[in-house]
Amino acid sequence: MTVTWVTDSEPNERFTLYTRGNVGEVFPHVITPLTGTLIGDAIRQAQSDVLVEMGVLHRSEVAGPSATTGVFGGYLYMNGSAMRLFGVRMPGMTWRDADEQVMGAVEGVPPYEPAKGDRNLTASLATVRYSTKLLRRPDLEFLATARTDAQRWLATMPDLTEAPDQQLLRWLDDFPARQAASMKRLLQAAMFAGAPRGILDQLLEQRQAPPGLANRIVSGTGDVDSAQLAQRMWVLGRIVAADERLGAAFGEGLDRIAERTAETDLQPAIAAFLADHGHRGNDEYELATPAWVMDPAPVYAAIDRLRNAPEDRDPVATTRRLAADADRALADALQLVRRPMRWLLRRSAMVARQGAIARERAKDIMVLENLGARQVLHELVRRAAERGGPSDPRLGFCITIDELADYLARPAAFSDVIAERAARAEYLNQRVPPPWFDGRIPDPSTWSNREEVTTERPAAGTVISGIAVSGGTASGPARVIDDPADPRGLEPGDVLVCSITDPSWTPLFLGAVAVVCDSGAVLSHAAIVARELGIPAVMSAQGITAVSDGTILHVDGDSGTVSVA
Repeated sequence: MTVTWVTDSEPNERFTLYTRGNVGEVFPHVITPLTGTLIGDAIRQAQSDVLVEMGVLHRSEVAGPSATTGVFGGYLYMNGSAMRLFGVRMPGMTWRDADEQVMGAVEGVPPYEPAKGDRNLTASLATVRYSTKLLRRPDLEFLATARTDAQRWLATMPDLTEAPDQQLLRWLDDFPARQAASMKRLLQAAMFAGAPRGILDQLLEQRQAPPGLANRIVSGTGDVDSAQLAQRMWVLGRIVAADERLGAAFGEGLDRIAERTAETDLQPAIAAFLADHGHRGNDEYELATPAWVMDPAPVYAAIDRLRNAPEDRDPVATTRRLAADADRALADALQLVRRPMRWLLRRSAMVARQGAIARERAKDIMVLENLGARQVLHELVRRAAERGGPSDPRLGFCITIDELADYLARPAAFSDVIAERAARAEYLNQRVPPPWFDGRIPDPSTWSNREEVTTERPAAGTVISGIAVSGGTASGPARVIDDPADPRGLEPGDVLVCSITDPSWTPLFLGAVAVVCDSGAVLSHAAIVARELGIPAVMSAQGITAVSDGTILHVDGDSGTVSVA
């Protein structure tokens, strides 16, 4: 079976190493043709523009395909070679720092091999100028302006019940350019977080600082958007916990739970939550997946888990404690470095904290704009279904953006195309894409079948090493979760074990004593949120999802180890 996917791109001839890295958290599954063809080219161009504007890469170096990201076998990959070059060219960082921030600890990845032209004085000076500007004048105001602009654009969306097809299609014309602008902000924010964090890590490593000190310093900002989402969700869980009738309703199961709790204090609170955070959801960049405001079932599932969480997990109180601890950690760190370096350490710490805020805020704005495109596309797909197209909305996303107008006019004419692409998507989604590849991706026919993967369960006494991203230690029974909308009985005191997370997982963190992921890195979403919520976390603990539910795990978020009891 030939499995070349409709949104696939060609690999770059110079930058040949690709990784699922952090991008696996935003596109965990095969990208649908409609999403990929609508935004793919604009996103890649924006990524290249940012790296050139920052001075990391020269325009000639990003001339080839997939110099930043690419889609291979239907899955999104980040160009690890380009990110390593950023580490090489940024004074105070190394290629290993770049790996740890965006790729994580992935088994078998070849080490960086210097090539002619990699070390470039002009590029290094440009990155220094950019970093110095950040350190001297960090500013998040551009994100406030961007959010206001996004809200204004959303307000121009035509009435979905009355607007003709062509009006909705014309409104969508602006979306790719807006996504490109959002991606540029997101990458700028990621560099905002990454470069200062790299400097901070280097300064502390040189002075042999205690493990986890850098993570303590950047924790507890109190202003990370996805952590604030968890705080709001926590309040919803407390409403249910305090009301016997609501507790009984949830105890009967989640079937028709919105209807069964309609005349309670919970509903206005959920309505307010969705007004502020309803643009979030599972697979947030995949437009075929509905946002919470379109399908709030995952919100109720999260509330069901949080209603039993102990009071001492209150995220507001935790943030206050972490903020005080961050101040103590910074004071300890300043005593470790020589006096002339203290200004640099203090500024790096402050900007790294603001960078984490910026990264998550930029992502939130991007997802907010996604909501408009998501609602319009789902309405168009619904109309096509009424005219003879498939009733399953996700099948409607099997057509490309160039085919959309014709599909709306003649849905039945695309039945064979949709059937073929749906079969290919199922084939690819049933397989495990390689976490990295160098050169060309292996043919998908050689990938493991998800249902047939037989990873050996870690034996008692096994210690799995990963990346320490959020400090502290905790022990508890493992609960392996594949889908945040189906938390499978995650209970207070459990260790949440998963492959990787996106913001829709955040509420589940509050019901867990620790978080461990198969993949991920220092700047992964799970790492940032775990630090904000004060939960020990280890990323890139490869093979951890093979543990059985109930296996006792000891998680050390300072050393980056997970011990199997």
